[in-house]
Amino acid sequence: MYQLFFKEKGYSLLFTLCSVIISMTAKAQSIDRFDLVNRHNVILNEIDPLSPLSIGNGDFAYTADITGMQSLEKYYYTNGIPLETLSTFAWHSFPNTKNLKLEDAMKASDFHGRKIMYASQEKSAAGEYFRQNPHPAPLGQISLVRGNGKSLEVSDINHVNQKLNLWKGLLSSSYEIDGKSVTVETVSSPDQNIVAFSLKSSLLKEGKLKPAFRFPYAYDLSIKNKPPFEWNKPSLHTTTIISKGSNNVLLKRIIDSTEYYVTIYWQGKAKFESDEPHHFYLNATGSENLQIVCRFSLKPIKQYPPQFSEVRTASELSWKDYWTKGGAVDFSGSKDPRAGELERRVILSQYLMKINYAGSFPPQETGLTHISWYGKHNSEVYWWHAAQFYQWNHTDLLEKSFSWYKTILPIALKEAKREGFEGARWPKMAGIDGRTSPGGINPFIIWNQPNPIYLAELIYRKSPNDATLQKYSDVVFESANFLASYAFYDAKTDRFILGPPLKSVNEKTNENTTQNPTFELVQWYYGLKVAQDWRVRMGMPRNVRWDEILKKLSYPTIKDDKYLEMETDPDMYDQRGGFSSAMLMSLGYLPQTPLIDLSVMHNTFNTIYERNGLRSFVSWSLGKGAMTAARLGEQEKAIDILCNALPGAVFLKNGHVQRAKEPLACPAYLPANSAFLSAVALMAAGWDNGPEKNAPGFPQNGNWNIKVENLNKLP
Repeated sequence: MYQLFFKEKGYSLLFTLCSVIISMTAKAQSIDRFDLVNRHNVILNEIDPLSPLSIGNGDFAYTADITGMQSLEKYYYTNGIPLETLSTFAWHSFPNTKNLKLEDAMKASDFHGRKIMYASQEKSAAGEYFRQNPHPAPLGQISLVRGNGKSLEVSDINHVNQKLNLWKGLLSSSYEIDGKSVTVETVSSPDQNIVAFSLKSSLLKEGKLKPAFRFPYAYDLSIKNKPPFEWNKPSLHTTTIISKGSNNVLLKRIIDSTEYYVTIYWQGKAKFESDEPHHFYLNATGSENLQIVCRFSLKPIKQYPPQFSEVRTASELSWKDYWTKGGAVDFSGSKDPRAGELERRVILSQYLMKINYAGSFPPQETGLTHISWYGKHNSEVYWWHAAQFYQWNHTDLLEKSFSWYKTILPIALKEAKREGFEGARWPKMAGIDGRTSPGGINPFIIWNQPNPIYLAELIYRKSPNDATLQKYSDVVFESANFLASYAFYDAKTDRFILGPPLKSVNEKTNENTTQNPTFELVQWYYGLKVAQDWRVRMGMPRNVRWDEILKKLSYPTIKDDKYLEMETDPDMYDQRGGFSSAMLMSLGYLPQTPLIDLSVMHNTFNTIYERNGLRSFVSWSLGKGAMTAARLGEQEKAIDILCNALPGAVFLKNGHVQRAKEPLACPAYLPANSAFLSAVALMAAGWDNGPEKNAPGFPQNGNWNIKVENLNKLP
């Protein structure tokens, strides 16, 4: 209309100029992605065992110490984050010498008059075996050692300057040993299990320093979290040289029934040597420059791996693509003094998600940084792991791991049938094989069951077409069939109830007396509602049984105008000290549903906040609390939670957050990062039927000037 008006008045030129100015202004206000990312590059000038730096692609990761390699293993393991080379493809199981069966770890539990055998005996021989196996195989350690093969010591390394270039995925390390300069560049392939190095030092030429390749047997899994390598069992595994050339070697690794291959390719004068089983070296005497490419694979690959320069270029292109195509939030125009640290947390968390969570197997809670919970995926936290990829416009990375659920669907259907339910019963804690792991908690957790429905809905929101519906409808519908089958109709009260037996989110209550936890009830409602929506979208009739449950599902229990965590714990607010805040996820993590009263949730949130302050919102509760606060309009409290700096909410120099309960046993607890990113994205992008303003979850007090690009709303 305005264009026509201007033309009629003879002002078409003026209108064109105005359009150009508007366009230029919009461009000027857009986020400079290169500057945003690069102002948070990690720079270290001292040895910090809590800040090793990782490179990787989601299916493979290599974590390096200050040398740019894995030279100070003992020091980092003892005092911080261990140095590991991990993948999603290599898994190992100890031999089952006692012919144990999963059934040997089972015990009967009463489900409303029906006996179900659950693998709840985790302390039994079978329980311990099937909890530990399978677990990820440690691929090997690549380090720098002295010319005589002895390990470097912390005191050997001086004048440190290390930089992780986030834009390129490039780790550059420089330091001195014996007064002589050493420089190392470390990089990973974006689509292969490859780590590559470029080394320069006169110590290489003099034979006083050399790269080493060492392979442990497995882990000492008597330690559940951060287990050490088993170096002292050389007879239990083999490392065989299959072929050897002037600048390459192919190694075959056999660890019990696990087999994989290691190709080592180098440029520069060097000789491949070994002094004992599983220990190899590159002796570069006569050359001060050496480039190494190390590739891991399940089968031998005939083609040479790419050269270092090719790996570096591929890494740069891949990371540039990640940073430019995804969502971004720029806090640089804000007056609040916490803005810079908040932005650093966002950028480093995005980097860590790409390395640790963007793989083809749903991640363990420490990703590919180090082993925890025997390397198993804990599916109740999967929404927290993966939803942020959709929110930050990397839905393809969400789908990459989500496809595993389609792969294990037959196993989940079989497990539900064994228990006497319909649909798919997803494993709470599982390795690559999708088999459930025994545990005193595992069989009774249920808040993992609706996750696939919610995540499939996020995928559909990004690609709302028939192809998405067809691709994931089996996961959605079989998940919903289990929800409907598990909900028990209580004729006395004319309602559907959840449990017992079950364990709520806090995992502390007795499974045989726990009934109707608030968050799980709302999950059940939302899951069945979304599944019905999928049926309608696909031209199918509504499922009558699901509608009946939606109509008669128990409402969350309210006492003194506040939500209880569960119906069977009416005195929770009378307990001394802290108490569970899981019910907050009923609004925040989940959208508004008819089961939740906003005023009651407001009272619940404020009671928890006023009683325990920010102590309730550390680790992954950073996300939980901030999302609820934002949806309730409590923007000041939401930002206080995001900027929390109490133990368990401290973001280390490399972006990792230590687990509050056991910081040194689990020093890289990634659900804190992913939940944090979910909260930031919700607050920046908004949510369905939320306020239509820029960054609606942030304070609108003039202290926060936030640029937001390319984020996706949550429901």
